[in-house]
Amino acid sequence: MATGTEAAGAFDSGLTTPDFAACLSMGLQPVGLVQGFFCGQLSSWSNYQAAVVTNYPCAFGWRGGQDHPPPGWLGTATGLDDAWTTAFATAHQRLAEEATARGAHGVVGVRVEMSHPTNDRSTEVHLFGTAVRLAGAGAGPLWTTRIAGHKLAKLVEAGYAPVSVLYARCTAVMYEGCYMEHWGPNMVGAGSPLEPIQDVHNLARSRALQQAWRQAGSASLYDVELGAHEVEGSTTYVTCQILGSLVRRVRPTLPLAAPVTTVGLGD
Repeated sequence: MATGTEAAGAFDSGLTTPDFAACLSMGLQPVGLVQGFFCGQLSSWSNYQAAVVTNYPCAFGWRGGQDHPPPGWLGTATGLDDAWTTAFATAHQRLAEEATARGAHGVVGVRVEMSHPTNDRSTEVHLFGTAVRLAGAGAGPLWTTRIAGHKLAKLVEAGYAPVSVLYARCTAVMYEGCYMEHWGPNMVGAGSPLEPIQDVHNLARSRALQQAWRQAGSASLYDVELGAHEVEGSTTYVTCQILGSLVRRVRPTLPLAAPVTTVGLGD
């Protein structure tokens, strides 16, 4: 649905000048800035039941009734991750609906903002990007991508087409119990690994990647951004988040032109 300004040729865009020029050279006509937003309430982290993956042994032979904590464990807070994944999917759907309503074929340069606007029990997800039409193209499924400009041009030149922005995450939980006491000062030599800390980071990263691969299906994951956040205490939370763009191959890569010598360095 075009507005009066769009009919007159006016538009708004979040692209930089080089990215805007590159999109024009590809036949992508800007429609306007579109966005999707979601804000909701989460439960306290402690209310999300962790699915235990590993139980740690007690270095001191704990049997109960003693003065030190019970053995530790490692798990994942799938309920917390599901809440954030649903929030992202809702915001992405609203972005796509707004772009479709404006007659766009895709959205380029999508930016993702995720935060706790009030406290750690709230979730806010904001996506925005520039909706574009492809000159001469008919109706089809709307696509979204984080990239734009020369990166998008090179991707298409290589025989790939954008599909969708992807978000995946995993929150791993480690309750140290008495197991970490074995790793306290003067118990092991300097430089020795703290296995439970390594385990909780590795679990968060590996499970987040598995989630991304499941979402990708037959598509490929491009322009990946991976970040991890740790909250320490008697229970340690490590969240790994993955943002990227799904792409699919639409034709073979064109052969590169034969190199031509312009200046001989030995001359």
